[in-house]
Amino acid sequence: MVPTVFIVGAPRCGTTSLAAYLAAHPRMFMSEPKEPHHFGSDLDIRLRPFADQRKYLELFHRAGDGQRAGEASVMYLYSKTAPREIQELSPSARIIVMLRDPVEMVSSLHAHNLMAGYEDLLDLEQALASEEERRQGRMISTTCILPGMLQYRALGKYTEHVRRYQEIFGRDRVRCILFDDLKNDPQKAYLETLAFLGLEPAAFPEFKAHNERQQWRNRRTGRAMLATILVLYSLCSHLPTRAFRKAVRSTLGLPYYLLMRTNLTKAPPSRLSPQLRDRLRETFREDVEALGRLLDRDLSSWCQPEPARLVAAGEPVAAGELA
Repeated sequence: MVPTVFIVGAPRCGTTSLAAYLAAHPRMFMSEPKEPHHFGSDLDIRLRPFADQRKYLELFHRAGDGQRAGEASVMYLYSKTAPREIQELSPSARIIVMLRDPVEMVSSLHAHNLMAGYEDLLDLEQALASEEERRQGRMISTTCILPGMLQYRALGKYTEHVRRYQEIFGRDRVRCILFDDLKNDPQKAYLETLAFLGLEPAAFPEFKAHNERQQWRNRRTGRAMLATILVLYSLCSHLPTRAFRKAVRSTLGLPYYLLMRTNLTKAPPSRLSPQLRDRLRETFREDVEALGRLLDRDLSSWCQPEPARLVAAGEPVAAGELA
């Protein structure tokens, strides 16, 4: 089966939660893994187990009659080639884009990258200062399979990417969901998404947070184990037969799963300094204003200095994660 539902990003904006909610619907089948990253030939992805189209489509072979198939690869949003590539394979595709206050997204993404082994700079300000070096291919961890995830400020500027999908698929086939809308009223966001996909309401899933912020119990051990697993995974491409490669890669999934289960613990919310928050707000201000016009949404709260923003919200922002 060819997928027709694509959650294309952005990272740390609730894509895992929405994918889980949709997977609970009887007429939806979501891929496992959630992010196969088959499309986006222009993206620097250093491990692409689903680059082959036949292997990619195998992810959806268990979808039943009457079901729609979907996936949620968060870097598709930033690819210039992914929209056309998706359209060529799936002309009737529906696109979902999830967006969040870019300052909160950057903070959450840095914490996620530390956990995933992509990032080795513990201080976000240092990571921001290293973006140009990393754009040149330097200062990138050997365990980082998605170097683009280290370009924090570029990832927080959404407008041109949303516009690209709207231009290729048409505004009526691209649905943008704000993280706060999903967090504050998940039932409404879920029902509106079902309507967008042409699916009738069914029993509501459990609207709990997925992929919450985590950290290593022992960072050195976790990174060493992750590096070993990634090296072994990449070496599988040299094995003689496709069946043998598939069997070995499947076997490697178990130690990766155990690593994530045993060496991770829930992380506290990141606390950015007010000065860094305000600098980032200025960095994103122009794009946030353009995005608001594109979506016809008032996003002015994303640009407010921290004290004003907290008063407007009525409570601290960093309360929970739905990514």
